[in-house]
Amino acid sequence: MVDTLLGKKIKTKVNLHIVNRKRPVINTMHILSFIVSVVTIAAIIIYHGCYLRPSTISFIRGLVYFSLAFYIFKYFLLMFYSLHKLEYIQKSWFECIIIAILLIHLLLYGLFGWDVFNFSEYENAYILCIQLYFFIIMLIEFSKASTLLGKFNVSPPFLLMSSFFILIVLGTILLVLPRMTTHPISFTDALFTATSASCVTGLTVLSTAHDFTFQGQVVIMILVQLGGMSILSFATFFTTFLSRSFVGLRYQYMVRDMVSANKLSDSFSLLRQIILFTIIIEASGVLMFYMYWRTTGFFDGTSTTFFYSLFHAVSAFNNAGFALWDASFNDAQICNSFFPQTIIMILVFFGGIGFVTISEFFSPAVIRERKKYRWKKLSTGTKIVLLTTFGIIVVGTLLFFALEYRHSLAAKNTLVDKIFASMFQIISGRTAGFNIIDVNAISIPGMLLVMLIIFIGASPGSTGGGIKTTTFFVLIKSVMATIKGKQHIEFDKKTIPFNLVDKAYSIVVLSVGIIFSSVFVLALLEPETNLINIMFESISAFTTCGLSTNVQTAFSDPGKWVLIVDMYIGRIGTLTIAYALGQRNKESRHTYPETYFMIG
Repeated sequence: MVDTLLGKKIKTKVNLHIVNRKRPVINTMHILSFIVSVVTIAAIIIYHGCYLRPSTISFIRGLVYFSLAFYIFKYFLLMFYSLHKLEYIQKSWFECIIIAILLIHLLLYGLFGWDVFNFSEYENAYILCIQLYFFIIMLIEFSKASTLLGKFNVSPPFLLMSSFFILIVLGTILLVLPRMTTHPISFTDALFTATSASCVTGLTVLSTAHDFTFQGQVVIMILVQLGGMSILSFATFFTTFLSRSFVGLRYQYMVRDMVSANKLSDSFSLLRQIILFTIIIEASGVLMFYMYWRTTGFFDGTSTTFFYSLFHAVSAFNNAGFALWDASFNDAQICNSFFPQTIIMILVFFGGIGFVTISEFFSPAVIRERKKYRWKKLSTGTKIVLLTTFGIIVVGTLLFFALEYRHSLAAKNTLVDKIFASMFQIISGRTAGFNIIDVNAISIPGMLLVMLIIFIGASPGSTGGGIKTTTFFVLIKSVMATIKGKQHIEFDKKTIPFNLVDKAYSIVVLSVGIIFSSVFVLALLEPETNLINIMFESISAFTTCGLSTNVQTAFSDPGKWVLIVDMYIGRIGTLTIAYALGQRNKESRHTYPETYFMIG
């Protein structure tokens, strides 16, 4: 009885201590976490990016171990200061799993040492795994911190602009480090590459294969992945799916606007599907690349085969167009390998049709709903995306084949090769920028056709750029309605509202204005470059396509900066930037009398 009363008294004192000291402890841990994180991340970047003395390497490794020990201590400390321990573990289940694995890992190391499992042969891989643990924990911490954005009066367009700007700056800093390149590069070239990767463009002023080391290529691949999916999507995914933290109402509205969802519940559901579909599709691409290249013995080692498979799967699905061959897939080593080129087309196609469209086709819940309710059909937006995309691919392939039969396709031996090359160039060149022909051999009419297709680009909610297929579709329907004298624009037994038509025209006018300005400035800065090539590079940069005649490699630094601005604006979107920088005025309820005047 006495023991029971004593136990209750101790428990009451502990709970009172937790209630009184919980907030100061949590605040202190947050501050310390930020300091430890910044210092350790900087140390890891220096570790991989600079040539160091053995003593400095040992110090950095020790710092990483200290950081991991700190996060383990922090996790259990916060668990102690939580009144509901089981609920705390449930909310941070993923973090709990990572820390449990890490504890087992460190325990085995401490008990048995390196020699028992012969780990000495794999010391670098071991250190890499330890750093991976740290980055996963850090990602969870930063994703939790991202919910604080909801407390600030930050608009979704400005948040999107800022996230890409920060990603580009960080990428540039990484790429100028000594171990990232085979030789020193200028700040402009590093910025150009980081912007091209973050904006999933694929334009290059340096050789990805020869001017960048393995570490530099990994950085480019990570920038492509984060830029293609948007770093905000990753943060939100980890917040809502892994750590299960509380997400404020304002932050939920911001996420809804970023993914263009109709309801708050749809936004996070779509974000989870985006990440999961990305993992599944990219993993499938990696597997198919790896099996083909491993079976054919194209590469010597397993690690090389895997890295090439991973790099090109990520680059293709994100419509980035980066390749580890200087001539892309037109390189003599790979130009006759039809299987990997087919995989590229499939990945580019899925990456370019948009995640909403993919979700409608492959989401198990949507498929079950369509089977249960036969009357449920594809949404109007999905129908427009598919109709326009396939229309562009079919018509574009036929026109390109007819125009380029005796020009850029002349190097292809058989009719099948020419048709395949035409289809590859339209599917991939439309948004990704891979090529299996010599772009400089394309005729002027062929160039104009490709520029038109590039300008249209991919579909909304995808990793590709351009004015988007739905914008092009609305413009065509609007023109047809005007010619026929119709007052309403109709499709699929529905009326397209005029605010969408106004938005479509605004996107096109702003895009044409930016491209014209870019061409004008580049014509002044690069007078020795052919005008058609300047137009091609400007459109390719703005639409984040990346298909190139390679004239930009000879551009001056100011000329490269023009393309950098094009890529950034093109990835963010003209209307997004206009909404972020412009002041939104409330529209007055009264209207002025209508007036008519001559048009056209």
